[in-house]
Amino acid sequence: MRPVTVELDPDDPIAEALVRAQAAFARSDPSGVDAAYAQAVELAARNAGTRRALQIDHVGRLHALAAGSLTIRRCDEYLAADPGQHIVRLVRAEAYASVGDHTSAVADASAIRSSVGDPAVALKPDDHARLRRIEGLAAADRDDLHNAAAELSEARRLFLVAGNQSGVAAVDRDRVLIAVRLGEEPVPPELLPHEPQTVDDYLLLAMFLKRQLRYEEALVMVLRGVVGSDVDRAMRLPLLSELVVLLHLTGQRTVAEQLSPLLAEAAEDWPDRTAAKDWLARLSVETPANAPLSPRFGQAIQHARRMIDADRLDEAENLLLHWRDRAGTARDSCIWRLAAGELELARYVRSSEVEYRSQAIGQLTEAAKQARENSLAEVQIRALRLLGDAHADAGNDDTAMSCWGTAHRLEEEVAALQKVTDTVRVGMLLASEDEHDSRIRYAAWAVDRHGEKAAAAVVVAMEAARGATILSAIVGGGAVRNLPQVNDLTGCQRWLREITRDIPRSQLVWMMRPVPGWIHQALIGPGVLHYFATPVAANRLNEAITQLEAYLSRDDMVEHAVNTGMFDEYLAVIADQIGIGSVLAVIPQRVNRIAIVAGRMLSVVPFSAMTIPGTDERIGHRYALSDLPCLSAWRPLRLRSLRQRGHDSLLVSPTASLTQATAMPDRSTVFGKPARLTVSGEDATPDRLRSDLAAKPRHVLRIDSHGEHEPGDPPVSWLQLAPEGPAGRLDIGQLRDLDLRSCGTVVLGACESGMAERLGRDEAVGLVRAAMHAGSSSVVAARWIAEDPMAAKVLDRFERYIRYLPRDVALQRAQLDERRDEHPVFWACWTLYGDTGWQTSGGPIRRILAKWKEKRAAPDQGGQAAGLPVLRG
Repeated sequence: MRPVTVELDPDDPIAEALVRAQAAFARSDPSGVDAAYAQAVELAARNAGTRRALQIDHVGRLHALAAGSLTIRRCDEYLAADPGQHIVRLVRAEAYASVGDHTSAVADASAIRSSVGDPAVALKPDDHARLRRIEGLAAADRDDLHNAAAELSEARRLFLVAGNQSGVAAVDRDRVLIAVRLGEEPVPPELLPHEPQTVDDYLLLAMFLKRQLRYEEALVMVLRGVVGSDVDRAMRLPLLSELVVLLHLTGQRTVAEQLSPLLAEAAEDWPDRTAAKDWLARLSVETPANAPLSPRFGQAIQHARRMIDADRLDEAENLLLHWRDRAGTARDSCIWRLAAGELELARYVRSSEVEYRSQAIGQLTEAAKQARENSLAEVQIRALRLLGDAHADAGNDDTAMSCWGTAHRLEEEVAALQKVTDTVRVGMLLASEDEHDSRIRYAAWAVDRHGEKAAAAVVVAMEAARGATILSAIVGGGAVRNLPQVNDLTGCQRWLREITRDIPRSQLVWMMRPVPGWIHQALIGPGVLHYFATPVAANRLNEAITQLEAYLSRDDMVEHAVNTGMFDEYLAVIADQIGIGSVLAVIPQRVNRIAIVAGRMLSVVPFSAMTIPGTDERIGHRYALSDLPCLSAWRPLRLRSLRQRGHDSLLVSPTASLTQATAMPDRSTVFGKPARLTVSGEDATPDRLRSDLAAKPRHVLRIDSHGEHEPGDPPVSWLQLAPEGPAGRLDIGQLRDLDLRSCGTVVLGACESGMAERLGRDEAVGLVRAAMHAGSSSVVAARWIAEDPMAAKVLDRFERYIRYLPRDVALQRAQLDERRDEHPVFWACWTLYGDTGWQTSGGPIRRILAKWKEKRAAPDQGGQAAGLPVLRG
């Protein structure tokens, strides 16, 4: 801005006010500048020329300090009293442009141009240059790049004519920033402010960080601008809008929604409230029918995408056609193709016409390609996810998994770049679907489209998400699952009928899998399939499970968790999050046994300890629970178990410090065969265990010992046999190498023996898995530190009950006999893994005789189970 010259006497009060204004300007104090100039203008009220000169200087100084709203208010006051002040109007136009209100800026510029013919209005080349710059910036804002380039070029020429080098530099900076915004150029480091003070400063830094995918750093920086004192309060709307965008990019959608009141307040403070309301309408997740159309290409396409979400497909198509030929950059073309792909996919869902799906695949493939070439990670991720859905629907399962997997890897890379706090990075990872999650989501989408008949596809997708390397150990020969594709609904139903046909009527399989934002669950049995999709707060669920697991992993914290109520509190949170009441409510009354296939962090949850909603009863009181590695393992484990029935057992008890197992009878109560060989003390070495198993096959192996689980390093977890120390340790590798092919049941009577490390696709690596690899069909182990001597009593009862009860029921009865009235933390640690069927080789008559003889031999051991009927299936 050219200087305004006014001659004043040094002792003039106006001059004194100007000195104060100059001092305030030097210390970047807009309020001080405003107060001093206001006094000076008031003192010059009787001298029109001086007053006008001071008013121009006043608003010019405020604008130079980036006090946008204050500049606009003072301009409004001066123009209301003297509408002919075209320089004040010009400053107001520049102030409007600086805060992003280009509509108002152009209106002021047009008013000045319309009055140029007036002899009283004399514009110099510098003023014309400023007008051209305002009009060029407005053209760029509405993506009219041709006119923007022409206007800015002319502005630069006029600044050169006027000798205004700062004006030339400003135009050069404008040109660079426009190219940056369009994605044509990176942000030049020399343009980055060291200490942001204005809205433009903060937005430029945010853009720079976003281009590097450093969303969290951009979020922290923009938040500083919102809450700090640097930025004019009335100018917060653009920063709050950017904050909403960054919160979505970092997976904090709930927090973004909570900013609505602040956005509404900022809109009220914005100089042009009508424009502010239009801005908020475009920013809103909900798309009002009368939402204004942004002149910007990107915002117009975003508007079309929201129309698609609202199922206003014809309107969206018209809007996309209108903007198709206006894509001026590679970024524009990329986001247009993404929106076009979304539209075609939505039309396919509505009509089921395959041609729309083919068109969607074409548009989304090109969008993903262009996004990759132009480093547009968000667009590429979205395009790949939708492309995966389209290919899955077309039966191209491998291609779909590749698209979903690539999208997930990109999201992991983006999350890894967020280094300010662990919270954001972990939150982004929790919100990121892997390819298996995406297949489950696609299958659930099929349920929405086709009804309950598609629920079998969700079960197949959940099964496919679990690792199945254990199957090759059970079946041999490198067995693999022959799962149907999730778009083959008939095939999924056929597979599920086949896999569940020999599940007893008294039993169900309960599958559950958390995915970002949801938990998918299914209850499965002969002729039974109930599917549930429950929305979940992933952070809250994960925190509850993590805290519960931390309590149970330390001996000194287990009782503390009970006494403080934290155990039940965390379990209640988990139960509420997964909707336990809705699941249990549909279980038929004939069912009293449940095999659980729990995915991800749910695999460590002690479901038997959960309270049944509306009762004081625990789930473990009503149902005999067990753990299954995957649904496909049900039949192979059952078939293996059939070859391992019998009661020849081996007890290995190396240490006298543990409560010793109760002696079993030397001969079977029915057939007179040896029941148990006991190896104890110094003889209970790993070598002796191996030799005894090699000498005579055993149907039941029980190892009562100390043990150690090594979190993060499962291969070095071990059971302590004789002698004490490393020489007596039986680690996972050694356990896996034992010959347990005749052993139907392995009982690991050691603390933490059931703990495992989840690797890959829910592959639980630990002692239990090692025993199954060695040949066993089922394993009883402790999820956390078990109380001695109660552990020995529970396991003694279990050994007796498996003579005439299925394994899962035998364990349930043994637990409840000893601790029915106690807190479940003391009995729910014991879990049966694998096959739940009979250990006895006889039929119903033999089981009845075994039960009768057991009661006669040890009437005090009958407990709660003594009068129960024999189960027959």
